[in-house]
Amino acid sequence: MNTRFYATLLCLFALASCGKEKSAAEKPSNPIVEDLVKKDTPMLPIKKGDYWKYVLNVEIPPGITSEGSAAVNIEVEKKRVYLGKVSPGEGLPDVDAFDVTVPGEELEREFVEIYDDRVLMRGSSKPNVSGSKPMWLDTAIPYVTAGMRPGMAVQSFSIHEGQSQRGIKVVARESVDVPAGSYPCIRLLMTGKDGEFQIRRTTWFSPGVGIVKEEKIQYAGEKLIFRETASLIDTSLGK
Repeated sequence: MNTRFYATLLCLFALASCGKEKSAAEKPSNPIVEDLVKKDTPMLPIKKGDYWKYVLNVEIPPGITSEGSAAVNIEVEKKRVYLGKVSPGEGLPDVDAFDVTVPGEELEREFVEIYDDRVLMRGSSKPNVSGSKPMWLDTAIPYVTAGMRPGMAVQSFSIHEGQSQRGIKVVARESVDVPAGSYPCIRLLMTGKDGEFQIRRTTWFSPGVGIVKEEKIQYAGEKLIFRETASLIDTSLGK
């Protein structure tokens, strides 16, 4: 009896051990992904006062600004400055904030959460516009994460009390040339709708540096309304 009992226990133990080994074999670590995560970290090692300067090109087709109007093609400087931790408004937590300035436009303040391995979106505001309220996401939305690979999708989300929808996906990992130099980037595509308008926003994010290129396009049906392209010309990071 005892011999059989112990023999049975040994068999069960051996089977359990084999099952564990098989389970571990079914989920091997991926050295390529692990190496990519290490290279991407830290995602954005910044300090208060860090800045990014861009050359911004704005294109508006003829007849858009008014009936019979000429096409618009202007070039200005866009600047993004890191403010540190700021509260977006009463009752809201302090989060990482950037001021974005473009000549002739209202100051825009972007709110995110920056971690060693990811950047999450929280919203934006127009702090100099009297009576305006911040656009705030109650749940932080992942924007860029260490180790991102082409084909990965980020969760969809809504803004403006559900009236506008957005979705983000990773299109490519590629090297991008801008006036400031050549940078390895994660290319992200955000698509969505604002009423009758379709939105496409492509961002080239370089881990360790930040946004080095952006393209914003708005359509009404098949008709192009405007296109904005910003390319990095200078940044305090890495200096």
